[in-house]
Amino acid sequence: MNPWWNTGWPAPWAGNAITIAWVATALHFLISALRANRIKRREAIGARVVDRVLLLGGYVLLFAQVPLLVNQNLHFIAPGRTLEIAGVVLTYLGLGLTNWSRARLGRYWSGVVALKQEHRLIQSGPYRVVRHPLYSGIILAAIGMALSVTTWSSIGGVVLLTACFERRAHKEDALLAAEFGAEFEIYRQRTGRLVPRLGRAV
Repeated sequence: MNPWWNTGWPAPWAGNAITIAWVATALHFLISALRANRIKRREAIGARVVDRVLLLGGYVLLFAQVPLLVNQNLHFIAPGRTLEIAGVVLTYLGLGLTNWSRARLGRYWSGVVALKQEHRLIQSGPYRVVRHPLYSGIILAAIGMALSVTTWSSIGGVVLLTACFERRAHKEDALLAAEFGAEFEIYRQRTGRLVPRLGRAV
């Protein structure tokens, strides 16, 4: 298993651009967490195990090139400059959305499924159209990463991260519905969970 930046692809400029975006996002989250409200209610520790396994597995597969047993060829498609550029663009769009969403959440953000003290339902910025845009942005950035490195393991990472955030979004919806009742139901009816609402709420 090799880190993706030691395999010769993507090109150095793209690898550096992707690294900067992810590191900047991580720093934003770490610094912002210092100003977050205390947790009022959170899910049980046991309920977090699956999420953590999916999250860790997703990031490992995304950032490491792992030959899969079903196919010893690392790449699902031949790497190319067009894919590389598209991947960098999607990475920045996705992490831009994630950072915007984190900024809008402000002191109500939590690294686990939880409600904060004095919690309120955020419906501004990207939350006007999507209930969990922070997760949507990470998924989009992961897709961009996969396009840049074109490895089978990166596809696996996208799948695991999507499963993790879809699962967390469902649980957060249930928690918010219990806390905010009719206000959340009105909000849910006009927004999508991870993508903008088309037709019925999803």
